[in-house]
Amino acid sequence: MELPPAWQRPDPLRGLEDMPWSVLAHGAGVDDLMRRVVHGERVTREVACQALVDRLLVDDTVSEASVWAVPFLVEMGASYRVPADSRDRVIFLLAALALASWGFTDDGKRTRRRWNALGRELPRRPPDWITQTRYEVAKGAPKVFEALAGAEVACSMALAIAVPEVVPRHVVAVAEDLSSADRSPRLLALAARVALHLVCDTPVTPALLRATAQCNPDLMRAYRDKAYPPHQPPAVTLQLMGYRYAFLAAYEGPAYGDCSPSNGEEGVTIRP
Repeated sequence: MELPPAWQRPDPLRGLEDMPWSVLAHGAGVDDLMRRVVHGERVTREVACQALVDRLLVDDTVSEASVWAVPFLVEMGASYRVPADSRDRVIFLLAALALASWGFTDDGKRTRRRWNALGRELPRRPPDWITQTRYEVAKGAPKVFEALAGAEVACSMALAIAVPEVVPRHVVAVAEDLSSADRSPRLLALAARVALHLVCDTPVTPALLRATAQCNPDLMRAYRDKAYPPHQPPAVTLQLMGYRYAFLAAYEGPAYGDCSPSNGEEGVTIRP
């Protein structure tokens, strides 16, 4: 009997010691944190996962180390040699890296994603860690999707939301199944519907954004206050909302996002 692909993958940390982490911007200690994520005891893994997020995604900002870390994170997310709790966290980190709004410059300053009045993203001076990080995540994501197979998990929806252009058909089928609130937790169903909209490249209307935001008070407040960068495309806003729901579905539970008739808002009308 042939083992599933995720069991056949090589050591996810292969080549880690060959990388000059100490000389990469924000890279010092990243290799040690990855080892702890893979090989540590449960509490050690949890602490290391959070420390890895803090190192590679500083205040939603990616760096040189973020770009070079992605191939290792992909192997960690695609390998059953990595404990399940760590894999989930790593896959969420991959999605968050692809959605990062800020990037460090060579002189340590931060530059953010900006768009013109037509919704076209403005170029950034090299090194453009935002674009490079997203490219690396999109390139490696198919390995993770293959390993996840038909798993109905929130991290799969988060990654699909972050890089919808590379989502395979079997993950689309998972999202279709999860999108039914009758059989799925509400937050996970919301994340799945967002993923389907993005994969299908369905037009993102103000009504859709409002319907998506209304089940989380922070998202609804940001939507009402227009707390997004000027001219940010609606699809990018939808990605950020969908990622939030996927993360809450995995780690916070329904108390942080379920709609209630008593809140004065209409019921969710978002449809795949």
